[in-house]
Amino acid sequence: MASVDVVIVGGGISGLAALHFVRQLKPKLSVKLFEADSRLGGTIGTDHEDGYSFDWGPNGFLDREPLTLRFCEELGLNDQLERAGANVSNRFILRKGKLRAVPMSPPAFVTSDILALSGKLRVMMEPFARGPREDDESIYDFVRRRIGRQAADYLVQPMVSGIYGGLAERLSLASCFPIMKQMEDEYGSLFKAMIAKSKQAKAKGKKSGGPSGPGGWLTSFRGGLFKLVERSEQLYADVITTGNGVATIAGTSDGYQVVLEDSAALTARQVILAVPSYQAAAIVTDLNQPLATALQKIPYAPISVVCQGFRETDVHRKLDGFGFLVPALERRRILGSIWTSSIFTERAPEGHVQLRTMVGGDGDHESMQLSDDELVGCVNKDLDSILGLSGEAAKLKLYRWQHGIPQFKIGHGKIMTEIETQLKSQPGLHLSGNAYYGIGLNDCVKQSYRVVASI
Repeated sequence: MASVDVVIVGGGISGLAALHFVRQLKPKLSVKLFEADSRLGGTIGTDHEDGYSFDWGPNGFLDREPLTLRFCEELGLNDQLERAGANVSNRFILRKGKLRAVPMSPPAFVTSDILALSGKLRVMMEPFARGPREDDESIYDFVRRRIGRQAADYLVQPMVSGIYGGLAERLSLASCFPIMKQMEDEYGSLFKAMIAKSKQAKAKGKKSGGPSGPGGWLTSFRGGLFKLVERSEQLYADVITTGNGVATIAGTSDGYQVVLEDSAALTARQVILAVPSYQAAAIVTDLNQPLATALQKIPYAPISVVCQGFRETDVHRKLDGFGFLVPALERRRILGSIWTSSIFTERAPEGHVQLRTMVGGDGDHESMQLSDDELVGCVNKDLDSILGLSGEAAKLKLYRWQHGIPQFKIGHGKIMTEIETQLKSQPGLHLSGNAYYGIGLNDCVKQSYRVVASI
């Protein structure tokens, strides 16, 4: 039976980052990566057709995480990085059927029409808001308590659905936006905290972030995000196996026996499970049932990404921004739409534009039952009423993700405590991925680095 030092299960961004950091930080360790699918990347993929570049799932990352930038540099991709254009700062939210600019500064907020006067005044009363009533408060309850219902409904709820595909009233503030909770705990007010942090950052010659976290600029690669996966595969093809995942693992005297889907087996001193939590649960069921049970408690929201290419003249509104989000109160099927060709180059041919529209989320599991024609029909109906469309899309690609985005619901912290407790009883077994401490690409890279550094 073959033996290696480290087995990595899963070839998405978490697994590939873990593989890279093993090679960089622990070059003396032997390592193998196994991916059940015939391709690497998980939800990261890019299709190139007729001058369009369509990203399957995520379309970028914020350039605020040094480890991600280090990852890109060590892969030799620095010359391929592309920061989003200035249009990325122009963002819109649908209110009463009309797109309204999201104010990006206090003066802009005062003059904007995104909230009624009563809503603006309530936001300004934030320093006098009452303290929390529960330890694990929902994002919606927190925002409503601090800056009012209007801001919760028209600013934060659509932002949460855009990031998590979730419902703000179900998601845990402490798990999704721990910095917000920390700011209130430390300063008693978000406004006071932002002023204090701005002064601290200015003294160090840096820019401060907002309540949701440190600042950053949306970044991808010329031609699409999949270049990160392609380059990883080129460098590490000798230790990567696709089309043959891990079925189960069992404990041995000095590590683990890893059984593959084709019944082959090998032993490893360390195992990194970089697969979705429900897949990790299936792999560890025989090894540690309590761990499997805890992993199964993490729910996922479905997401469909509808990518459409239109002739520029067939979209009646000028696409001069990042895109727009749709509050639940607007009662539309779509969650929002990103104007990809307005923020990145090489996403549409000359004279054409690309729209990436999201449907589904935790509030619309039924959307996965729609046929392709029904799904596209819903998208076209909403886009036409918001942007104005003439005719059908010149190009169309659909990407459906039944388990699209993990949901850090109220109680997620307790689930993670259960998982961490069980992992302590399984030395050499590690978890990495977007289901635990953060759903973004940066979070996955950072967690994989920590796991590898701990080996």
